[in-house]
Amino acid sequence: RFPELKKRSLITASFGKTFHATGWKMGYCLGPRDLMEEFIKVHQFTIYSVNHPVQIGLAEYMKHKEHYMHLSRFFQEKRDFFLSAIENSRFSFVPSQATYFQLLDYSAISDERDVDFSRRLTEEFKIASIPLSVFNENQVDFKALRFCFAKTEETLSKAADILNK
Repeated sequence: RFPELKKRSLITASFGKTFHATGWKMGYCLGPRDLMEEFIKVHQFTIYSVNHPVQIGLAEYMKHKEHYMHLSRFFQEKRDFFLSAIENSRFSFVPSQATYFQLLDYSAISDERDVDFSRRLTEEFKIASIPLSVFNENQVDFKALRFCFAKTEETLSKAADILNK
């Protein structure tokens, strides 16, 4: 779809999130051959400690496509469950695509900066979110928080109960 971008981009991701096993601290990087050759030069001198048993486990796991070919549907079902559970809340949203994070606009709820609102949700209601301004140039605040829906339905239901208040 974007051939020029594809030629100059690296993709980094986490097996832990992708495979719904967040304790597995192992990731991967994909890209065009010329960029990967340069990435490997840097990587080999910066990463000295790798969890080898997890590497072996992931290699074995990935031999069986049935383990991961359904992940797109799996995460969409999680997203749909979460959004259905908060559809009557005061948060607004556009359903996310190709991710396990959902952005929620809280501008109808509070004028607080996203960092402050996120911290308050964590401290007062025990629900974690990621404020987007920390990723933006000059910390521009769009009154939106990022929530991970790679969770059990029980956890998502508890989160929805809090967010619906």
